[in-house]
Amino acid sequence: MPNIFSTPSGLAAGSRHGLHLGSHIPATPMPGIMKRLLALTLGIGIAAASQMVAQNAPAIKDGKSVKLSCVGDSITGGFGVTKGMSWPDQISKMLGGTCEVGNFGLGGTYLRAYQSTEYYQNAKKFNPDVVVIMLGTNDVRPLAWKNSKPNFIADYMVMIKEFSELPTKPRIFICYPPTITEPDGSEDNILELIPLMDEIAKRTKVGVIDIHGAFKGKGELIPDKIHPNDAGQKIIATTVYKALTGKTAAKEK
Repeated sequence: MPNIFSTPSGLAAGSRHGLHLGSHIPATPMPGIMKRLLALTLGIGIAAASQMVAQNAPAIKDGKSVKLSCVGDSITGGFGVTKGMSWPDQISKMLGGTCEVGNFGLGGTYLRAYQSTEYYQNAKKFNPDVVVIMLGTNDVRPLAWKNSKPNFIADYMVMIKEFSELPTKPRIFICYPPTITEPDGSEDNILELIPLMDEIAKRTKVGVIDIHGAFKGKGELIPDKIHPNDAGQKIIATTVYKALTGKTAAKEK
C-alpha cells in the first residue's frame, strides 16, 4: 500500500505539488494575518467564556417571573404524599409565587415511553423558561434496565433537543433519580445510569442536579423503598431550588 504521506514523485523534499517550501516563505506570518488570527482566537475565547457564564448563571433570579416545567414519573407526580407536598408544589412555594410551575409527572412511565404521552406534549406547550427532568427510576428496575440502557443516552438527547428547540429556549436540567432502597438490584442500576447522564450533560451542555446524592443516609424518607415521603419530597425541592437559584431555600417558620 503506498504511503499517502510520502513526497510526491518528481518533487524535491520540502515541496508540495510543485510549490517550493524553502527560504522564500517568511519565518513569521505577515502583520495582517497575525491580527486576524489574534482576533479569531480572542473571539472564540470570549464566546466560550460567555457560554460558560450563561450556563453557570442562576436559571431563576429574584423578581423575575418564569415558567418552570417539572417533567418526571410518579415521584414528580407526588405519589403517596400529602396533597400539595410534591416537590413541584413545594418549590413553587419556595419561589414565592414569582414563577408558574407546571407538574408533568406521570406515574409508571419510562424515559422513552414518556415522549409518546400527552404529559410530554403539555410540558412543551407550557412554553417553559426552565425545564427540570427527573426520569429513570422505572428504567432502572431489573426487568426494564436491559432494554432501557442501550438507548438511554439517545432517548434522553431527543427529549433535550425538543425542549431546547422551543421558542422560549429554556434552560434545561436533568436529575439523577433518588436512591432506591429495595434490595432488587435497582440501586446498582442507578449507579450505572449516573455516568450515562453525565455523558448526556457533557454532550448537550445541560445542568445536572444530584437528587441521588441528596438522599445519602436518608433511606427513612423513602418508606416504600421507591417513593419519597413528604419530607423526602422537600429534599428534592430544596436541592432543585438551590440548583436553579444558586441560593439555599429559606426555612419555614
